[in-house]
Amino acid sequence: MMKKNKIGLLFTFLVVLFNAQTKIKETGNDNQRAEKHLQEVKIVGKPRKGLSKKDNPAYKILQGIWKNKERNDIRSLDSYDYRKYTSVNIGLSNIDSVFAKKILGNDYTAIRKASTEDPSEEKMTLPIFLNELSQRVYGYKNKEKTDTEGERKSGLNEMGRGFGVERFSQVFTTVDPYEDDIKILDKTFVSPLSTRGYGVYNYILKDSITEGDEKIYTIHFFPKKPEDLLFQGYFKTVDKVFALKEILMKTTKQINMSLVRDLSIEKYYSEIIDGIYLPEKSLYEGNFTLFSKKKDEMGAYVKKEVNDYEYQLNHPKDPLFYDEKVIQTRSDQFEKNDEYWQKSLGLSKNTQETLKIIEELKSNKKVNSITSAINVLSTGYLDIFKGVQTGSLWNTISNNDVEGLRLRMGFRTFKTEDDKFRLSFYGAYGTRDHKFKYGIEGIYLLSSQPRIVVGASHLRDNLQLSGKLLEPNNLLPKTKTSFITRGKNYYLSNVMRNTINFDLALDKNLHFNISGIHQQIESADPGSFSMNYTLPGTSNIYNKLTDFSTNLTLVYTPGRQVYGYGAEQKFGKLPYTTILLKYTKGYKGILNSDFNYNKLQLSVEKNFFLSNFGVLNASVEMGKTFNSVPISLLSPVPANQSITVVPKTFSLLNYYNFVTDTYIMGNLEHHFNGFILNRIPLLNKLKLRSFIFYRFAYGSISQNNIDINRSSVIYKAPEDKIYSEYGFGIENIGFGNIRPFRVDFIWRSKIGEVFGETPPNFGVRFGFSPGF
Repeated sequence: MMKKNKIGLLFTFLVVLFNAQTKIKETGNDNQRAEKHLQEVKIVGKPRKGLSKKDNPAYKILQGIWKNKERNDIRSLDSYDYRKYTSVNIGLSNIDSVFAKKILGNDYTAIRKASTEDPSEEKMTLPIFLNELSQRVYGYKNKEKTDTEGERKSGLNEMGRGFGVERFSQVFTTVDPYEDDIKILDKTFVSPLSTRGYGVYNYILKDSITEGDEKIYTIHFFPKKPEDLLFQGYFKTVDKVFALKEILMKTTKQINMSLVRDLSIEKYYSEIIDGIYLPEKSLYEGNFTLFSKKKDEMGAYVKKEVNDYEYQLNHPKDPLFYDEKVIQTRSDQFEKNDEYWQKSLGLSKNTQETLKIIEELKSNKKVNSITSAINVLSTGYLDIFKGVQTGSLWNTISNNDVEGLRLRMGFRTFKTEDDKFRLSFYGAYGTRDHKFKYGIEGIYLLSSQPRIVVGASHLRDNLQLSGKLLEPNNLLPKTKTSFITRGKNYYLSNVMRNTINFDLALDKNLHFNISGIHQQIESADPGSFSMNYTLPGTSNIYNKLTDFSTNLTLVYTPGRQVYGYGAEQKFGKLPYTTILLKYTKGYKGILNSDFNYNKLQLSVEKNFFLSNFGVLNASVEMGKTFNSVPISLLSPVPANQSITVVPKTFSLLNYYNFVTDTYIMGNLEHHFNGFILNRIPLLNKLKLRSFIFYRFAYGSISQNNIDINRSSVIYKAPEDKIYSEYGFGIENIGFGNIRPFRVDFIWRSKIGEVFGETPPNFGVRFGFSPGF
């Protein structure tokens, strides 16, 4: 039983760390409602049949809210200024007392007394991380800036490593009930105040009471389909101005989400000036479990409290003031001492208790062993001695026809996530070719403001150039390896590459990258795969390419979350738009380089949230090589010969089936988030979700490139007919509350024989993505 409890805690927290991905930007103020837990959402009886709009008095009140929506938005004011205090508490919940005694030992009595008000409770909660933030928000004519005045973090030593806690601490997205859609995690919920709400919610006007000069309406709401991404709860609104006084929302037990037991949101508003009601306190709670959604299931939690106070409205400052921004360049830049926090008017009443428990836990060896294990599993790296880690554990074993069983192990320097210098090395050995391959990379944070990172790498390894995707730089490849593959894979290239890279952050999500690359490329197995070519106008045949090139790359990623202040940064998993423009110039004669050439590439990725209809992930990539070059510098349509899903590759193509110098590729994948399968009786009990996809490639290859080709690949491009793959899939497959698997059913357009073989017309692929 002890072992099961420990494993359950470990993996619940681990999986949620992998997937927590969105940022909260909310508001509130400390008052008598400060509690350890959110209020229970008490629901009146759900109606068997919803009333028509004409017969339901709640609908008229909703119309009033919609009409006054802009008036009740703080951004509609000419100017505003207020303080904001935010606290985020992360921990483990529903820990059995017997198990807790085993872990905590002599610390059990003191920690239990501090963590629970009721000594008769059999379960207890352990906080392991607390983050506090004191900010001041200024707004003026659609401009808004936020100045951080103080920050305090306290947690178990291992929990900050690998950026996991930062992701987990930002479970909720910006929650504005007045908006039609609310984004939480990677999902879109329909707000109960949405103009589309009457189509998915049932509403009941519970009562109307008079408080002073105000008449307050209380309306309860229920999802028509409890499996959908909707809430149940109630809200109170003020007559005449139709502004919110408070709203309580909570997910249903039947909701089609993995890892989530429940999500709760409370928001309270107060009248700041005549008829203007603004947020005063916001309380959020997310509870996550691995095996079931039962209330007593052991798991992890995130609690967030945000207090807004000291509002000043319509007192604008100099317009230039709103353009001044303080850029954070160090993790401790805004740290303040305890004396500062004791004077904070917004301080949560629970903070001191939480800090006391965390301090008690820091010295507990068994608790630290659990958090260390979580860190290893979430990052893939294991400490071997101070400042050095080995990994990644997830890329240790793979397989191909040239190397046979490929064994790989690496090392990296790591003191903290904010190291200014990071050195990485890996070595690999093939049991068939009996050759050692390796790569080494170093990056250094030259400047924090502006952010400038320089890097260099040296690589001698076998790479699959026909599965390569467009990347912003040419340091060590970040591709994942596969153990189980289909078909034959002799099409590996042996690459010796030296790279120097310079990255300038014009903004945290706007980067300009310059790199210089010198490389030699030849076939890793010349007997099975030839990469031979001739130079233009000559008849001599060469089997090795020497290339020197420079790359100018512009990367724009609006909305991307960025973590860390060292040389290496991590990015949140919340979908964001990515625009990448890359120009490559090859120079003949420099360092014995064989070719002059120019290549231009552009890729755009964007996610379209379509409310309760799901999310559409779309991407397009195009490029052109303007001069004659051999196969290693052309643009093969990226193939995938593994049995797993690899984004933006073609699963029913073999390597080098298509080779182009001018191309355009696109990918559309729409995830319904249960919108269809939730409506099918019996099937809706399985919590499955459906998705559809379509991807295409179109391109050409010039006669000049065909003329210099002497490789074993006969060039063929999808220029007569667009090549496409399409199909559908089922995701959210698993057991209990963890459902990380997906299955894709794929068909393709006809392409005939390639190299004497016909690629498969149909395939089934499997994916692993432990999402919500």
